[in-house]
Amino acid sequence: MEETFRNILVPVDGSLQSRISQEMAAFLSKRFNSQLTVMHVVSSELPELAGKTYSSREDIVPVNQATMQFPRAIEITRPRENIFPDEVINELTNRLREDGETLLNESVALFTASGLTPNHKLVEAIDTAEAIIEEADKGKYDLVVMGNSSEDEEPLNLHLGSIARKVALRANTSTLIVRRKTEVKKILVPVDGSVKEEKSLGRAKTIAKAANASIVLLHVQEKMLLRLRPEIAQVGTAILERTAKLLDGVEVERKLLPGDPAHFIIQTAEQVDADLIVMGSGGLSLPRRLFLGSVTDHVLHHATVPVLLVK
Repeated sequence: MEETFRNILVPVDGSLQSRISQEMAAFLSKRFNSQLTVMHVVSSELPELAGKTYSSREDIVPVNQATMQFPRAIEITRPRENIFPDEVINELTNRLREDGETLLNESVALFTASGLTPNHKLVEAIDTAEAIIEEADKGKYDLVVMGNSSEDEEPLNLHLGSIARKVALRANTSTLIVRRKTEVKKILVPVDGSVKEEKSLGRAKTIAKAANASIVLLHVQEKMLLRLRPEIAQVGTAILERTAKLLDGVEVERKLLPGDPAHFIIQTAEQVDADLIVMGSGGLSLPRRLFLGSVTDHVLHHATVPVLLVK
């Protein structure tokens, strides 16, 4: 059941959140003797935007002329010359590359100072999240460790940014979204007794043993169901006891609560001062991962501590 982290991908962008994620990656790498790869994506979106043109009134033509019940229009952009000279675009692109190289060198230096020897990659792409996903899926990584938001988003915002969300939902690789915490001493693992939780329990157990951390198992039951059938509480207790037996060698605390799972996962993480929440995606296919269960999606967005989504 236990699994390790041999190769860890760490996307960096120079933000405070990215710096925090690097500290967490270093913490894990030292305990698992992992090979780190630091990656920075140089966005080529700016040069692309520089070449965009805008339509004029003569570019607007009506569609649905057959019915004319709901007049609509579509823009047809005619070819125009680039609004910026090629020299300017080349200069901007070169500057982005240079800034990216500098950022990578700084990140590598931070890891090196911690006694680690990371690889590094500079990638050019229009879509930063897509580039991270492609590298994660093709590079045979066991884990992606990244901040919850980028330098372009609100500083110290604990909610999930657009890039982190896309990577967490679409990558086939387990993804750790880091917030505030830089090491792990207590792990919260929500459980519902299903077979699909075996992999996430394995990850949590592996981290707990390597970091000498404890685990809090949480099972939340529907409050209305408990009112109608109080004996259901015994089922929850049995689930916690059965799950705890799978975590031999780890200090385990059990919590059984009535109410909304998403709310109590986040609340319990704060109350027990958890450093990490470990949840599974259940091995979902891509279409289903894009519409993760409301509980997982809510926790990813609103947790105030790191969340590991196990794939």
